[in-house]
Amino acid sequence: MKLLNTTNRVFKLLVVAMLVMTTTGLQAELSKSDGAEQVVIILQDSLIQAMQQGQKIGYRDRLKLLAPIIQQTHDLAAIIRSVLGTHWVKLAADQQQAITQVFQENSIATYADRFNQYDGEQFKIVEQAQLPRGRILIRSQLIRTDGNPVNFDYVMNKSSESWRIINIVVDGVSDLALKRAEYSAVLQKNGIAALVDMLEQKTAHIEQSHQ
Repeated sequence: MKLLNTTNRVFKLLVVAMLVMTTTGLQAELSKSDGAEQVVIILQDSLIQAMQQGQKIGYRDRLKLLAPIIQQTHDLAAIIRSVLGTHWVKLAADQQQAITQVFQENSIATYADRFNQYDGEQFKIVEQAQLPRGRILIRSQLIRTDGNPVNFDYVMNKSSESWRIINIVVDGVSDLALKRAEYSAVLQKNGIAALVDMLEQKTAHIEQSHQ
């Protein structure tokens, strides 16, 4: 039994090392690319890799693998500013920093939680469309083995560094709009401290579910 446990640990470490090398290559490719579509492809390739190895490496290692990709493909700071809207400018600098930090942690944890197993799914880019204010919409689908695709539409904005995701619309439902409604309700009723606490609790719940 001891030998078996040791073998399993060695195998897990090898899998993680291989995925880290692949993810590092994807990060290098991302840093050289200025195409909005390529940013989405890099994100989706990383999600498929996490799904394929998800049950072998577990939540913690999926988190480590996806964190740098999510941070580089999403403009998480811009997203939380957009979600909070007029509430954002009313916050003190330390409050803005606190909500940005917990939002980033929760966003990455949610990805690592949801993309955790593989059943032959593949992402497919469908089309690219120009949006107002110089933004671009990348339409894609997650093709499942049951033949029912899930539509993922990415709203891309060009920052000083590269194209970044600022909203994702899944089967017609805007993630930005959902968060705006949820967060605004908490802010208006209980204030920024309650919103920070809510996001911390959501992240803690995800972590506890994988223990």
